Amino acid sequence: MDASPSRCSKCGNISASPAKASFDMTITLGTRHHMLLNSNEPPEDSELPFIRSIVSDADARLACLEDEILDIKEKLRLLEEERASLSSYRARNRVILLPLRQFPPELLGEIFAWTLPSIADVRDNFEILGSPWSLTHVSSRWRAVSLSMPSLWSQVIVDSDDVYPVSLIET
Repeated sequence: MDASPSRCSKCGNISASPAKASFDMTITLGTRHHMLLNSNEPPEDSELPFIRSIVSDADARLACLEDEILDIKEKLRLLEEERASLSSYRARNRVILLPLRQFPPELLGEIFAWTLPSIADVRDNFEILGSPWSLTHVSSRWRAVSLSMPSLWSQVIVDSDDVYPVSLIET
């Protein structure tokens, strides 16, 4: 295996260091080791150092693998954070390119006028979201356009049934 780091074919970044050589788990058929693994026979005292060295080597390799996994998980976490940040940044910048931003104020005002409910609809069921007030809360540009259009504000609906006597409102 090549010991030098490799470059990503898509972005050119240097990838994580190559994995260490895999642990040798070769077991030769017919050996005492093979027989011990495939039976319930206890090892002889002379075999214990060999078996302990295998276990010790496996423990060391497992520790290395665990470290590599943790490194890769951290790298993945950082990459996911970068991806989320970049995705958000891209989305915010794509909004700048929307055609709606290019509409002249007069056209926006005309669209605003067509979005408002008719006076008959408002009398029956007034909702603040259907009024020009909602247009003033979208952006500073929409607020300026909305407030500059007297036609959006030319009708005032007052619900007199509950609060004020009609004689007070008529004057």
